[in-house]
Amino acid sequence: MGVQTRADYTNMPFVLSGNALGKDAQTFLQDAGRGAVALAKYTLCSIVSASGKWVPFTDETATDGTQIPAGIIMAEISGAELVAGDVINVPVLIGNGISIDENQLVIENSKTLTTVITTSDLTVGAELQRQGISTEATVAIDEFEN
Repeated sequence: MGVQTRADYTNMPFVLSGNALGKDAQTFLQDAGRGAVALAKYTLCSIVSASGKWVPFTDETATDGTQIPAGIIMAEISGAELVAGDVINVPVLIGNGISIDENQLVIENSKTLTTVITTSDLTVGAELQRQGISTEATVAIDEFEN
């Protein structure tokens, strides 16, 4: 009989250590083209310099502030909400010398912690570290068998 395994990190804490600093009641910019795709909890996000509104981090080559990851959303935002208009009252984690589980971090558009931000020549991981967010790989203990 075959055995199927999968990693399940859902019962591991996202913030592994440190005292997290967050901002409540943040506003996410409307994305009329998003469709039904939700913005997942723990998605890495950026701030549009001109408006101060948050968007998912998707383009390391941008020059409008969105090329710099600045926080992580702590609640899912549905695609319908993003299509309908700006989404308010979203909690965002912004750092403060914390360590997070990199296996639960969501970065859209196939970007990774090693993606280089063109305006700063830092990787996404190095930029997060600069902001007080370290990433650590965790091990899902349920993957081990006797």
